[in-house]
Amino acid sequence: MSQWERPDEGARESSGQGWASPQPGGWGEPGAAPGQGQAPGQGPGQAPGRGGWDRPPAPRPGIVPLRPLGLGEIWDGAFRAFRFDPKVMVGLSALVVVVTSAVTLVATIVSTRDLVGALNRLETSGEGGVDDLFSALQSSVPLLVLGGLLQAVAVLVLNGMLIVSVSRAVLGRGIGFGELWRTCRPRLLALVGLSLVITLASGAVGALTLLPGGLLVGLADSDAVTGVGVLLLLLGLLGWLAGGAYLWVKWSMATPAMLLEGLGVGASLKRSWRLTRGSFWRLLGILLLTTAVVYVVVTAVAVPFTVVGGAVGAVSGTDPQGLGMVLSQTISTVGSVIGSVVGYPFLASVTALLYVDLRMRREGLDVELHRAAGA
Repeated sequence: MSQWERPDEGARESSGQGWASPQPGGWGEPGAAPGQGQAPGQGPGQAPGRGGWDRPPAPRPGIVPLRPLGLGEIWDGAFRAFRFDPKVMVGLSALVVVVTSAVTLVATIVSTRDLVGALNRLETSGEGGVDDLFSALQSSVPLLVLGGLLQAVAVLVLNGMLIVSVSRAVLGRGIGFGELWRTCRPRLLALVGLSLVITLASGAVGALTLLPGGLLVGLADSDAVTGVGVLLLLLGLLGWLAGGAYLWVKWSMATPAMLLEGLGVGASLKRSWRLTRGSFWRLLGILLLTTAVVYVVVTAVAVPFTVVGGAVGAVSGTDPQGLGMVLSQTISTVGSVIGSVVGYPFLASVTALLYVDLRMRREGLDVELHRAAGA
């Protein structure tokens, strides 16, 4: 059995016991009775090193020690993943981000040129230019949506491929581009399907929570009813945020489970739901904090480019071809690309290490990883 394959859940989880994490007081086999797996001379509740032998540290063949991890160790492992395999972590991220950003930038440039030209003609020809403006919108919006969709799918595939790289780094093993592509290629369609399911589920939660307030505001015939509708919209927005956060955490391990365990879309979602059981608040805190830190770093990198781009656009003025706006957007995109090349691998690394940590806590995966590292 591969070290990433899940255990026989029918024999363990159906009995309600699961693959329990090692009990406090010893790193014995999962589910060991009290006192088992302890150092000689150490009774239950006795601190290590008092009246007995100190336990040896957990082995560390790769970027993290093979035992349940804390936040600092997870972040440290994510940084170590960059140094362990920079060609994949940075090189692959740069390749995907640059290509997708270039496609999105071209779509933005074309759309900007058409819209600016239509607006200029509308100012000169009056009412006769309205049809020209709508025609420009009809051709520009689908192009922007297509570029954004391509970028979202590419980022999803990148995230999954980086997770595979980090899983190898946990065991101290590198992976080349060719092997990484051969490993992930059969799962690409499943990854896209998983992304669509999660996105549609989040959208459905938003529709259910915002629909009552929206209908009330739209059908209101008095200020009082409108005020109630606005209040319901605000409450619905809070409900959407809460529901979206809940699904985000409960399905956060679906991508690692799909790629490392070879599961389908539905099985990956169920697997993630089971793995995160009892760890919701811890995962929410780590994911929120990591996302906030990455956002701050990416923003700090992008802000100087955005300022320079805005200055260039202001100096260019309102040229008839919108070249100043295009140049401004290009400079801002460069800053976003640089920040994303760092941000995407870090988020993927943290996700992969959280998956490993959960399985070591719940299923004793560290024992299997010990064997795999030794082999």
